[in-house]
Order: sequence, then C-alpha cells, then structure tokens
Amino acid sequence: MSETPWSSYADFYRRSPYAAFPQEHRRSPGQLPCQMILVEQGPHAFTDPELSETVLALPLAVPGRCRWGWRIGAHRQVQQAEPGRMLVVPADVESHWQVDGSRRILILSVPNATLRRLFGRDCPADIGAAFRSLSEATWADPLVEALMRQLWQGLEEEGHGQARAFLADGLLTALLSQLLIRAGTRLEEQKDIALPPWRLRRVRHFVEARLGESITLDDLAGAAGLSRRHFARSFHQETGQTPHRWLMQRRLEAAQSLLRDTAEPIGAIAERCGFSSQSHLTAALREATGLTPLRWRHRLA
Repeated sequence: MSETPWSSYADFYRRSPYAAFPQEHRRSPGQLPCQMILVEQGPHAFTDPELSETVLALPLAVPGRCRWGWRIGAHRQVQQAEPGRMLVVPADVESHWQVDGSRRILILSVPNATLRRLFGRDCPADIGAAFRSLSEATWADPLVEALMRQLWQGLEEEGHGQARAFLADGLLTALLSQLLIRAGTRLEEQKDIALPPWRLRRVRHFVEARLGESITLDDLAGAAGLSRRHFARSFHQETGQTPHRWLMQRRLEAAQSLLRDTAEPIGAIAERCGFSSQSHLTAALREATGLTPLRWRHRLA
C-alpha cells in the first residue's frame, strides 16, 4: 500500500476538500477503535486515498435527485442515492467519487487492526476482499442501519464509564459480524494457534505485576518463554497488535481506571502506570480518546 499523509479516514475527511462540508466526528471509547462522521455533503468529484480502514457509508437523507457514481478498483457504478441504501469501501484501495446532488451521510471507519483484534486468528487474511462484494452496488439492511444509528447515538452520550465503552464494542461487533454475513465471508476456525492462551496469560500477569516499570520486548518474550523474534511475530499474528502497542494499551487502560476511581494526582498515575512523564500520559490519552486526563476524569465524575 502506498504511503499517505493521512493518519486515518477521519483525518483525511477533516483536512481534504471534504472539510468544506459541515461535519461532526465521534470516536469510540471502547477497546475496539472506530470513528464515525455525520456529514452534509454537496456535489463533488473527489478521490479517497488507499487506507487500511473499512468504510461504511449510509445515506440518511437525500433532499432531491442525486446520482452517486464511484470507481473502486476496476469496478464502476452509478446509482441514484436513496436513504438507507448503503455501501462499503473496502480497505487498502483507492476510490473515486462523483456526486451531483446533496445528501446527509453517516460514515463508519474501522481500522484493520480493530477487525484483527475482534476476530483474532479467525480474521480474514485479506480484509479488503472480505467486504468487496458490498462495494459493487448499494444495498439496504435494516439491522445494519439500526446498529449504525445506535452506535452514533451511543458515541454522543457522556458518562456511564466502562458501560458506555462496552456498549460501543458490542454494537460494533454486531455490525461487523452482520456485514461479513451479508458479504458471504465465512470465518474459518484456524487450527494452528500462533500464541496459545496460556502463554498470553503469562505475559499479561507479568505486565500487571510490573506495570510501573520499564518493560522491553525481551522482557515480554521471556515471560512467554519464546525468542524475541518468534514472540513478536506470533503475538502480532494472534492479537493483531504489536507488543509495544498492546503494552501501551494496557498502561492506558490502567491509567483510565485510576483516573475514574481515585483522586490520585495525574503525575502519580502516570508514574504508577509506567508512562515516562505526565505529558506522555496526556499525549497517549488524547490520541486514544481526544481528551486530556483532566477532561477524562471530569467527564466520568
């Protein structure tokens, strides 16, 4: 895949010509990262970059006649835009769009890493191909539409702590599962386990006992009883994450729990969870949630 200046589809939407359209962005607070955009689109002819995210576009309102044309890979299509008739843009492919009318669209973008984390070793090896049939023409699915609307609403609500995060993860899980079913993609159970559960448990216990310390890849590999190279490859294959990203997520989850459940100073929480400084924790939490530690604590109060 070619390199792009965009960190995500939502980032592209904010900083590309799409920025001219009124739009609202929301991010999931759960353990399955995704982003949503509600946008009032006008006529346009744009090219969307090749990104490692699956994008679902659901028209909610089409005030007048609106032709919706696209080219994804070698496939071309032109249809009348209709509320409820949606389309998937598969991951890792450039797409070209020509729209001659106005419409309100709800967009969901899901990184490949989220799908790998959700489905684990059963995740399709080629995620783009898994959803490709849903990009050939628009289609309606009442369950997918309802889940999209509910997920958007759930991402708006503040408070409720982890319950809200669990709800977001559950809705996204149901939505992605229904998309795979509709696409005819079957998740085959893999017989070869890259990293058995008992080794993963040993790594988790090791990290939980030393969260405030500096932990290296060699430390994690030693806890799993594997070589550094074997561990790094097997860990990514099994979890869809690099060991470093997974460790950072464990530190961040612990910090979020302490911010929610205690009045401990933010600097002390950063040190206790293994961050190099308070600013390191602030940067990590802002990247994950869009909030600083202080705002995160106040939101959950």
